[in-house]
Amino acid sequence: MWRRQLFAWEEECLRECSLLLHNTVLQVNVHDTWRWHLDPVHGYSMRESYRFISNTADKLERTGVEDVRHMLIPSKVSLLVLRLLRNRVPTKDNLVHRGIMPATDMACVAGCDLHETVDHLFLHCTFSSALWYQVWQWFRIFLVHAGELRQHFLQFTKMAGLPRHSHFYFKIIWFVTVWVIWKERNNKVFKHTVSTPYHLLEKVKLNSFLRLESKQMPFVYEYHEWWTHPFLCMGLHL
Repeated sequence: MWRRQLFAWEEECLRECSLLLHNTVLQVNVHDTWRWHLDPVHGYSMRESYRFISNTADKLERTGVEDVRHMLIPSKVSLLVLRLLRNRVPTKDNLVHRGIMPATDMACVAGCDLHETVDHLFLHCTFSSALWYQVWQWFRIFLVHAGELRQHFLQFTKMAGLPRHSHFYFKIIWFVTVWVIWKERNNKVFKHTVSTPYHLLEKVKLNSFLRLESKQMPFVYEYHEWWTHPFLCMGLHL
């Protein structure tokens, strides 16, 4: 199942690259072709793609970061998080590094004039940092979050000082939030639409509630209760 999902994800990435390169001519009077650098002779194969992602040299530290699966999270979201924590999503800096885009086109899609890296896009960009702030406001807590994505993942999903059972909920919220950020980024690029941080927070609240409301766990609260008092729905009384 994971191989089929990975293949679908690779197809989506290729479609995004094709859209970015549409009507772009690299050399006048020379026909452009795709080239798979892992195997320039035989070309792209699912086996080599899967092997490259699974056996990448920069293995994640055994600190819990590698645990990206969750019984209430769709596999496509877990796969995004896996690629995200390994810096394998097609952000502009990665596309430039792979020779797909020119180095002059690394500006963040939000127009903040900084390079679009994984850490910038998901943590420091104007729209993503505003969304994380809204999430903290939703919890009614204040925290200086980590500036690096892996550390942010650990800090958020293993919230220090809170009971262990609450980590289950925070992990869902983190996964949903990065998914919302990624979808918003792609909507900016391909649909030229912009959402406010408040609207994005509504998506986080709704999607996390729908995950919790699934038949796989006894979640007895209504959406309004989750929307206004998430800690109470987690069984926390702070």
